[in-house]
Amino acid sequence: MSLRSNLIYTALFAASTVATPAAWAQVQEPAPPAQEYPSPATEAQSPPMSQAPQGNSAASAQISDQKIEQFADAYVAVQTIQEKAANDLQTAKEPAQADQVKQKAESDMIAAVEKSGLKVDEFNHIVETMTANADVRERVAAKLQERQGGG
Repeated sequence: MSLRSNLIYTALFAASTVATPAAWAQVQEPAPPAQEYPSPATEAQSPPMSQAPQGNSAASAQISDQKIEQFADAYVAVQTIQEKAANDLQTAKEPAQADQVKQKAESDMIAAVEKSGLKVDEFNHIVETMTANADVRERVAAKLQERQGGG
């Protein structure tokens, strides 16, 4: 379970570096600022990403509208859990208390993803695809804007 939740944390980090759905749709610059920080780790851990541009339209076509809808639902829920956990971590006074906050957030995020109808690996796959595929990123951004009342 720890590996699965670490993937969600990684996915959230990647997704949240884009800031807001509006930013996803508007910012088309080559490298978002957050990619500068983890780039050595990203290169070492993600060799398929370097191959992704070859299959951009295929990857986009493979992610159905239903999966994008489910992802948006899961993303909103996970984002809320992450924000609450971040606030709780700031008030945690002892390491054991912080560990409890993290463990609860992990299980809550996994539950939120699964409640949306996605598996954790599907959620993470969509995040990975978003980083390499502008079409998927725009589709997700549009769904997220709908959920925030902006579309």
